[in-house]
Amino acid sequence: MVETRTGLETSPYSKEQQEKMAALVKENRERIEREKQAKLKAIAEEQAAKMKEIEEEMERKKKAAEEAAAEEEEKERMRIESREGSSGTKKDKDAEMEKKISEWVANLSLGEDEEAQMYVPQEEKDAFARALAVIEDPLERQEAEEEKRLEWKLRMKREQKRRREEANRLTAEVEKVRTCRQEV
Repeated sequence: MVETRTGLETSPYSKEQQEKMAALVKENRERIEREKQAKLKAIAEEQAAKMKEIEEEMERKKKAAEEAAAEEEEKERMRIESREGSSGTKKDKDAEMEKKISEWVANLSLGEDEEAQMYVPQEEKDAFARALAVIEDPLERQEAEEEKRLEWKLRMKREQKRRREEANRLTAEVEKVRTCRQEV
């Protein structure tokens, strides 16, 4: 708008043209917001798909470990049944069974360590291996390995927690978009 000497204001655009421009600007803003929300939704869906894929992989590994344990238990049971008439005592059998159980537990915890190492870059693993090679004392080396293993497990748990929180946050944003769309 322009002020003239007489104090009257004139505009190069008519009121109708100004309203059209305002409507176009508003429409552009809404379109941009819809595109932004669509991108956020796509990202949320992608994150959810990745999480589902990771969970399925973990489930497959867990099932494989359980099947292997069940198979081993079945073999052990068959061996025990075939030796029922043998000279083995109950204490020997109990000790043998206890040994098998402790091996299974060790294998399950080994699986956790392997899962934690999946989150660690290969360069970091190599650097740690070189650092371990320098340590001469076996107890110190074992302590360093255990400490690093626990550190990697903690990193894995934090990463899983971060991913869950991110997925929850994105889900909440998608819900906001849905409610906004329903209101409009």
